[in-house]
Amino acid sequence: MRRGLLKSFIRSNYKSTIIALPFILVLVYFDHSSYILFFFLLSIARDYYHYEARQSYINSLKAKGLTPDDIYNINFVKQWDEIRKKGLWLYCITDGGVILGAYLWLGISVLLIATSIVKFQNLVDEPGNMFAFIGYTYLTGAVIGIIINRIRWPYNEGRFVKLTDPLSEDFQQMLLDDQ
Repeated sequence: MRRGLLKSFIRSNYKSTIIALPFILVLVYFDHSSYILFFFLLSIARDYYHYEARQSYINSLKAKGLTPDDIYNINFVKQWDEIRKKGLWLYCITDGGVILGAYLWLGISVLLIATSIVKFQNLVDEPGNMFAFIGYTYLTGAVIGIIINRIRWPYNEGRFVKLTDPLSEDFQQMLLDDQ
């Protein structure tokens, strides 16, 4: 283990670790098991393992005059250009209803079962109950996903215009603010 790399890693990550540690300790206290603390420490070790590669990537970008935010913005512009060609409703249905809906379906299902709003035993007893539960929760997740992506569309369009049109009013205002 190189001492300089470790110091640099600690210097760049100590704030987030200090903020997260009380939450982790509260979870460990109430859960009465230490596996949460184990995974927290494992995530810190994983971050340290990838830290050197990340720093070399950032340094190679600096040599080209770029930052990681620039790469993030370039990737956003490429992806959003493809998405906006398909149209608003296809974006809402595919990305919102199908993809985001599936994630929300899992979250809603776990939340309903964990809070005992829906009894797991009732779902297992009869297959019809299980399929109805899956259908209703997926439908709920899909509707919420469509609404979220419909709300996100104008924000992403505005961001796309800011990044691609240097003559936009927002860009000109940013240049005036910098002076």
